[in-house]
Amino acid sequence: MTTATAQPPARVPTPKPSRTASLQSESTGTSKLRPAQSAAPTDNGPPSQQTGGGGGGGGGGARRGARTASANPLSDKATVFLIRRILCPQHADKGRGSPAPIEDLLPPLTSRNDVDLQLYALIAIILREFVQNWYAKITPDEAFVAEIVQIIAHITRALEQRLRKVDLESLLFDELPELLDRHVTAYRVAHDPITQPPVRTDPREIYHSLCPLPALSPVPRPDDPASVAAQAENEAAYRQLLVYAFLAILLPTEDLENGCLTTLVGQIFSELIIGNAVANRLSEPWLIWELLIITSRVVGRQKTTEDKDKGRSAQSSNASRHRRRRFSVHALFWTILQWCFLAISFIKTTFAILLMSASLPPRTSHGASSKGATRHETGQGSIQLPSSSDADRQSSKTPVLAFRCWSAVSNLAEVDIRMPWLCGALSMLQWMAVMGPGRIAGVDGKLDR
Repeated sequence: MTTATAQPPARVPTPKPSRTASLQSESTGTSKLRPAQSAAPTDNGPPSQQTGGGGGGGGGGARRGARTASANPLSDKATVFLIRRILCPQHADKGRGSPAPIEDLLPPLTSRNDVDLQLYALIAIILREFVQNWYAKITPDEAFVAEIVQIIAHITRALEQRLRKVDLESLLFDELPELLDRHVTAYRVAHDPITQPPVRTDPREIYHSLCPLPALSPVPRPDDPASVAAQAENEAAYRQLLVYAFLAILLPTEDLENGCLTTLVGQIFSELIIGNAVANRLSEPWLIWELLIITSRVVGRQKTTEDKDKGRSAQSSNASRHRRRRFSVHALFWTILQWCFLAISFIKTTFAILLMSASLPPRTSHGASSKGATRHETGQGSIQLPSSSDADRQSSKTPVLAFRCWSAVSNLAEVDIRMPWLCGALSMLQWMAVMGPGRIAGVDGKLDR
């Protein structure tokens, strides 16, 4: 036994995956080893050894092209992969052949799937950066992330339902422009003080005295670190108050009674989303300029490519068109006739819109006003009088032509200073349309519907 185990030359003729070994095996007649040796590189070797030199080069080029095409991080496929990997890792190994769609694995956030996809991606990035990096070190449990997604979905659905009841036209074209107009006026007043250079005034103090905001008080001064710290504390407290009031309306009652859940979700919204993303990044001037630059570059590239394509297609046809273009009475007649038809069509469309506006539903709610009316008993009978809430509701309705967006645009462009005659003429036409005879632009008027 000792002599049998001490014979190392017995390992020498072992076949190896080389050309010399294959030739040696062919000479000894061991043809059964050739399929095994050729199958090993086919299964485990690189593709260049499987299909040869030319086939390997072609396969490598095809793989490079496919990898380059699928490497776009902004594509829907990459977005879905990110969402599956972070928000539903428990379904990552199930159904690899035909994975279930995202809509079946996650709760709906809004009424549109394309919007839900982008919101899921945003939530996945936030949870990966600010929740999973510390929660995964404590426990591998995945129910915590799923519970956060369920709560956010409940909040977004409740928020969408409340937004459906908001008068968006008044909010976007009347209330927000009025707020912007006030801020612009206060900013100009703060930077145009009455005092002269010997008396120094801080524009920020003047602005905050005109528009006092709890989150921005006191005015932070670089030479006073205490004021900077106090302003940061007030801003953080104000954000938390806003988020807690927001959650008290949108969260269900059983979740609102959970202090740990309310604190965690409140911190995510107040500090991570509003404080970090909005206040510290989106409101910075450099980021706003960077977004504008990126947008202008993208639009400029699209325009240049479109212009090049149009220029190439138009170069061949321009030469023949210039040759054919000659002044003739026939062409002038048809041009005048086309302009006449265009003017007639415009007039007919305008009259049709004015006539159809009478059949459109009114902007004010007459049903609510009839319910809120009160009856006043007199000696001769009862008289139905509108309640104070209905009068307030009727007076709160503003005609579209009297929205503050028009005055805000005029104030931003300084039309009253640059062209006062134009500002006065437009104001007179607006007053005549809203308060003049017929009130065609008044509340529920022909132009207001």
